[in-house]
Amino acid sequence: MKTKIILGLLIFLGFVLRIANLNTAPPGFNADEASLGYNAYSILKTGKDEWGQAFPLVFKSFSDYKPGLYVYLDLPFVAVLGLNELAVRLPSILLGTVSILLIYLLSKEIFNEEAVALSTAFLLAISPWHIHYSRGAWETNVATFFILLGIYSFVKSFKNQKWLWLSTTSLIASMYTYQSPRVIVPLLVILLSLRYYKKIFLKKNIKVALFSTLIILPFVLISFTSQGLARFNGLSIFNDPGPGLRTNVERGEHSNPGAPQVLILHNKLISYSTSFLSHYLDHFSPQFLFISGDPLGRNKVPDMGQFYLFEMITILLGIYVFIRKNYPFKSIVTFWILAAPFAAALTYQTPHALRALNMVIPMTLISGLGMGSLISRINQLKSFARSSYFAIGALVVVFFFIRFLDLYFVELPKEYAPDWEYGFSQVMSFVNSHQNEYQKIRITDKYDQAYILTLFYTKYDPATYQASYKESVDTKYGFSTIAQFGKFEFGPVSQNNLNTDQHILVIGSGQELQGVSDSLETINYPNGQTAFKIVGNKGG
Repeated sequence: MKTKIILGLLIFLGFVLRIANLNTAPPGFNADEASLGYNAYSILKTGKDEWGQAFPLVFKSFSDYKPGLYVYLDLPFVAVLGLNELAVRLPSILLGTVSILLIYLLSKEIFNEEAVALSTAFLLAISPWHIHYSRGAWETNVATFFILLGIYSFVKSFKNQKWLWLSTTSLIASMYTYQSPRVIVPLLVILLSLRYYKKIFLKKNIKVALFSTLIILPFVLISFTSQGLARFNGLSIFNDPGPGLRTNVERGEHSNPGAPQVLILHNKLISYSTSFLSHYLDHFSPQFLFISGDPLGRNKVPDMGQFYLFEMITILLGIYVFIRKNYPFKSIVTFWILAAPFAAALTYQTPHALRALNMVIPMTLISGLGMGSLISRINQLKSFARSSYFAIGALVVVFFFIRFLDLYFVELPKEYAPDWEYGFSQVMSFVNSHQNEYQKIRITDKYDQAYILTLFYTKYDPATYQASYKESVDTKYGFSTIAQFGKFEFGPVSQNNLNTDQHILVIGSGQELQGVSDSLETINYPNGQTAFKIVGNKGG
């Protein structure tokens, strides 16, 4: 009973940390989130996505072709709560919270120690990495839940074969949710099949294999189309000319660049392999894990790594205990840690907390093993020493936890508001109140995919939109966008846009409309800098 109460409190704590103050932290609602929500809304209203495709498995979105399971998971929330930020984020919030229970159960199965399992659940409940991606509509967080459920079910299948059905379904579901599992899950399955082939390759598992083949077949067919490969092709290190250029430079430094020995020593295979290995190891660097985290503003908490600084101790101790003891499912944790950053390492932006998020689960298992083992050892000490060590440990943990709360809820909104497209909700609140007064509304394209945020916040009728949008050419990054729909148009903004007889509302950044003093409304970032200016012209 005591364990259930503690676990219940940890799950409740995790839920509160994932849903509290969503209107201020993160400091905005980004275009990817709006895309998921509006496409769910569009499916509900028309049975088609924003581009007019009926019930797609992969959503074109910004030509990044998002796997679509998150959209379908979001349908009941949007249907019941309407098209709003909370409805879009709830699948991630709820499944992120359930992950706390799942990691407790998985830890119990692997380590068979209550103190370790509760420590693991506690560390995931307060994890900066996991909290950050549970609070937004991140497909990677939902995919991580499915991988966790798949691994837990796989472990349970050793006692009851029926769990294998849930394991395969969950792992495949992760591949229908986000891009990274398309690399990570097959790699995990191969490693686990080699290690546990006597358990997996049995006649009684043929039905599971046939079922898995059936539900994964659409994914396989999509994956090798131009749409399925679009995201990988855009981000892959193999599209980075750098390693190839370095190879040419290295060959050119020899008197005979075409000599066989030169070609063997300096070639693209070695260059790209070295680049991949460097990117892979980035995700295990102390700088990334404990000091500064992901370099991208949208992906990080300021002045923090992906784990608490005190977890440097618990992880190191956990590794020590993990190596020394012979746990029955030791290979699973090892394989997962090794596979987790593999997809992220294939891209040119590393370390990347978003693409490597699933890494938080096996690393937290190790950290929980270290903390639980430490608690068990302290419990063996005499009363005074035990109380002293627990008091010191509690103070350390509480200090870093409170510091995280301050950095996340106070500092992050001030430092990274532009990365989260702060201000669009306020802009669209004004637009919704005044759009009938204007013939045209021009919105800056300086910020990421303003059109989808406009669709989202105006709840623009999907059927009307599908019949009227005008797509613009792909940007230099390979993404498509929308130039115009209805009275809304998107592009560069300046004071010249006001030189017209039309009734026009112009929405631009502070820099674009710097010289305009008579704006209808100015929206500032939390740090006081101007995010948007709204200027109106009702013609002459």
